[in-house]
Amino acid sequence: MMRDFELWLNTRFLFGRDVHKKAGSVLRQMGVSRVLIHHDSGAYLYDTGLLESVRRDLEDNGMAVRELPGVKPNPRLDLVYEGIRCVKENQIDFILAIGGGSVIDSSKAIGAGALYDGDVWDFFTKGIRVSQSVPVGVILTCPATGSESGDVSVINNTRTGQKLLTSSQALRPVLAFMNPELTVSLPASVTACSVADMFSHVCERYFTPDDEIGVIDRMAEGILKTLVEIGPALIKDPHNYGYRAQVMWIASIAHNDTVGIGRIQDWATHEISNELSALYDTPHGMTLSAVMGSWMRYVYRNHMERFARYAYEVFGVSRQTGPGQAALEGIAATEDFFRSMGLPVSIKEAGITDCDFETMLDHINFRNGNQTIGGITALDREDVRNILMMSAG
Repeated sequence: MMRDFELWLNTRFLFGRDVHKKAGSVLRQMGVSRVLIHHDSGAYLYDTGLLESVRRDLEDNGMAVRELPGVKPNPRLDLVYEGIRCVKENQIDFILAIGGGSVIDSSKAIGAGALYDGDVWDFFTKGIRVSQSVPVGVILTCPATGSESGDVSVINNTRTGQKLLTSSQALRPVLAFMNPELTVSLPASVTACSVADMFSHVCERYFTPDDEIGVIDRMAEGILKTLVEIGPALIKDPHNYGYRAQVMWIASIAHNDTVGIGRIQDWATHEISNELSALYDTPHGMTLSAVMGSWMRYVYRNHMERFARYAYEVFGVSRQTGPGQAALEGIAATEDFFRSMGLPVSIKEAGITDCDFETMLDHINFRNGNQTIGGITALDREDVRNILMMSAG
């Protein structure tokens, strides 16, 4: 039975070729006067002229423009602080993120922190909800996290070694300019990590202890099947606009809760992999693929029918196969899917050796009254240590 839910999507999507060229006129119509462009300093922005053309477009439409470059994967809290100072000092009334999830998450944190009297890190550590933000818009160049319409910001505090998230409706971007052509030049490894992130976002919602919900389950299975079909094909044919367009839209719907409503969600794989990313500065998609198979093997026996359905519906495992064997075949197929895109399926394959499990475990936010994480199966510290040891080989 579907649980009660509330879903509020306040993002305006502009999707298709050249839509990013409308940014200036759209922001002008919104009454924006002072814009902070936030980005990762990537050569692509300069070599293609994208950054300059966006800046010129905004200025031609009467806006004063500031720029804050330097976002890194696993976006840093120190740069967020710098952005907050910039917004306050220059009375910025709109933040435009040009990039992918790291740039967008950094922009969200800046927007929230600029209207907060305390330390923005409070939102990530003290359970304080973001109630307001400087509006954030996105010109998406790397679809992966779905942050362009999601209500989450994930920030890495390198001083404490923590990579934490905060969630609030106030964090959803108000605009998303989505031109699949801007993603054509992404390296194959980045595209592969992006697909893995989308796949995991759906799985975190699909693997639930709740009863089946026909329409939501089928929507989730349809997304997963599509990624299995076109993910490896996109790696081989990176200029295929049709593939690029599908992947760009899947990134959004995989993480704006379209397929997560009305059910308990899991998120253990993300919480474990986030600590790998924080401690070893490894790309998020790689840590997800490295952990997911081990997590599945550790928990599947408690919810065998759900994992069997996953195998039947997503990977086409024969329905003549019993649930236990089907579940294992589905897990193996998941790892084969990641391998087909050149991704690791273990911590060892990710190039992480001598993994400091105890430091990672210290940083995971075990909670729920019984010091656990996870929705489909409650995992305590020992459970997570076992999963990490399985993945480490």
